[in-house]
Amino acid sequence: MDNLKILFRLYRQYTKMDLLWFLRDTRYCLLQIFSDTVCAVCTIAGVFLLSEKFGGFGGMNQGEILFMMGFSTLVDGIYMMFFIGNNTSMISRIIGRGQLDHVMIQPVPLWAELLAQGFSPLSGSSMLVCGIGLTAYAVRRLPLSATLPWLLLLLIYAVSSTILVLSVMVLLSCAAFYAPAAAEEIAQTGRDLFTSLKTYPLGTMNHSVKRLFLTVLPVGLAAWFPSELLLKAGNGGLSAVLLLQACYLPAAALALSLFTIYVFKKGMKYYAVNGSPRYSGFGHR
Repeated sequence: MDNLKILFRLYRQYTKMDLLWFLRDTRYCLLQIFSDTVCAVCTIAGVFLLSEKFGGFGGMNQGEILFMMGFSTLVDGIYMMFFIGNNTSMISRIIGRGQLDHVMIQPVPLWAELLAQGFSPLSGSSMLVCGIGLTAYAVRRLPLSATLPWLLLLLIYAVSSTILVLSVMVLLSCAAFYAPAAAEEIAQTGRDLFTSLKTYPLGTMNHSVKRLFLTVLPVGLAAWFPSELLLKAGNGGLSAVLLLQACYLPAAALALSLFTIYVFKKGMKYYAVNGSPRYSGFGHR
């Protein structure tokens, strides 16, 4: 309970810092918000235009693809709001640049600082707003029954997909404990993998490729798979979704996050013994 109080106090402090940036440097803060909005539009534009050209593809019609785009943007929005600040999501940069000590010397638990330091409720909220708006618009266009249980399922899947994406990035970032210079930007590689592939529907792909994108390279779990289940639940009720299917994404996100924590702790033990080779007599890097 005390640790949760610490976490919420940290969230309050980072909210205050984000607001102060907006008040003191409004121009550049608005430029960042506008840039994030443009990025959100560009990310989904290619797939959406393809669906308009061909009347849908990948086993989804135009409205269903629009819903998947909204869900994808919603996941990106949660990621941006909670983890984009201070390179939190790109933790390979923190580890690789020898800056993990800057986090460890804070008088709070390491996990609490890592969870809170990326929180940007003002400057990082534009993509989340776009995701909510696009998802709501898609739901209105489709014959979906947006009941309270369905909305709760939407929230669970959006959070699970965000945890999954973040877990993959942190798992890759653990390589920076052992090869700091070479793996400094490896988290961006994991991010690019999801950004470039997660918005494509996988319905008409062969089963081998589909299984690959739902297990080893779980890009299908970031948007397509949960969107399929939500569309099915919205049309036929929650009973239309098999229990194993419904639980697969949250279970996969939980399992991957636990494995990532284990690997990260192993990396921390290595870091405790060897430190960062990127420190010199006049400072890090």
